[in-house]
Amino acid sequence: MTTLLDDLRTLAMVNYGHFTSMRVDDGRVRGLGLHLERLDRDAREVFGRGLDAGLVCDRIRTAVDGQKGPLYAKVSVFVRDFDAGVAEHEPSLLVTVRPLPARSGSLRVGTVAYERDLPRVKHVGTFGLFHQFRLAKRRGYDDALFVNRDGEISEGSVWNVCFLDGETVVWPSAPALPGVAMHLLRDALTARGIPVETRPVTPADLPRFRAAFASNALAPVQVIESVDDVRFDGGYAFAKLMVEAYEEVPWEAL
Repeated sequence: MTTLLDDLRTLAMVNYGHFTSMRVDDGRVRGLGLHLERLDRDAREVFGRGLDAGLVCDRIRTAVDGQKGPLYAKVSVFVRDFDAGVAEHEPSLLVTVRPLPARSGSLRVGTVAYERDLPRVKHVGTFGLFHQFRLAKRRGYDDALFVNRDGEISEGSVWNVCFLDGETVVWPSAPALPGVAMHLLRDALTARGIPVETRPVTPADLPRFRAAFASNALAPVQVIESVDDVRFDGGYAFAKLMVEAYEEVPWEAL
């Protein structure tokens, strides 16, 4: 019989798989359907087989049962007895739960030339992300903002980024992880009549923007005060509007 320790050992030793992270409140998740779609899509790409949404929800329900307050749930997908030469594997799941991490304040970020492997997949290869985060901290920043080989801004270490150009919210078009919070925010802002665009953004474009924001499922809207030596002054009022729009997104029951 496989134990939790066996699964943790596989994840640590093999380091091949993918995951999604979400906030769970009283058995509900914003963007649950998108998380489930991500897990199934990524499983097909990484392991050649999809995942049953009902099974995933059942595992999350079991993991959060009896725990209080907003929770951070991480669903990791991996394969026991993994063989890289086999085309298809039956994925296994490990759900871990802990209290929701404290949310930090605004960010000062520094650009760095870096691209994630297979950015469209939320895979477990996070060494580069955390290394760039550490390097950014050593340079005096709060986090790192990635610039790809074409000189375009793509994403942050564990978050998507968007910018405010006049009254338009601009998401970079460079390859990046398609974040659940990003998707929900785009739809919520559009529903409010706020223009949203996706287009190339370079470091040279930064001075023309009014504001910048980081976004992920645990912190949907976070003000970026500065990127390198470019400061933004128009973020806090618009961030309030973004939070209000996001909070109108309906919860989905597990």
